[in-house]
Amino acid sequence: MSQAVCECGSLRQKTLETLRFIKEVLLDPASQFRRMPRQGGFIEPLIAIAALGLMAGVLRVLVTFYYMINGADVALLTALSAIITTPITVVAFCYIGAFLLSIVIKLLGGDPSLELAFRVTSYLAIVSPAAVILAAIPYIGSVVILAILAYLLVMAAIEVYQLNSTTAWKVFGIGFAALALLSVVSDFQQQPRPETIQPATIELQAPETHH
Repeated sequence: MSQAVCECGSLRQKTLETLRFIKEVLLDPASQFRRMPRQGGFIEPLIAIAALGLMAGVLRVLVTFYYMINGADVALLTALSAIITTPITVVAFCYIGAFLLSIVIKLLGGDPSLELAFRVTSYLAIVSPAAVILAAIPYIGSVVILAILAYLLVMAAIEVYQLNSTTAWKVFGIGFAALALLSVVSDFQQQPRPETIQPATIELQAPETHH
């Protein structure tokens, strides 16, 4: 029993620490990126990303259950699998994002370290839990997600990579604005179109002639 209590307490503590981390980065990203450790390996940021992905996965399960209650045809196993697939997806996106970020920074003359870029993307991963809910809102949701990511990345470019604000906003602000526009267009194209109602054809038959 004591072991179970300890595990529950540890889980609760880790959840609170993750929520505190999200709050600090969102409210004061400049200070958080300025104090961000630049070295130490990949394990620490990987654990942080996995924790954020797990939180996003739990939220995805809850959101899916809500849709199921309201009549959505979703298999229970599919709904529960988000606890596993979402953290993996978040980690994969952070690795890909870190690789792309290191290339962009190298082109701008900054430090192209993949480890440093991965640590930056681990901070960007705080958006993943909110993205689960925001993504369900057509048009606005994806724009809000990209706007938050753009702002955080600009702060990282200024505080971590020492880029001037003008360059940071031009590179990352314009880039994410283009992605937001593409996202809105994609959402618009995926919205169901009202079916065109064809008028029913009425065939008139001549009355039969009886001899």
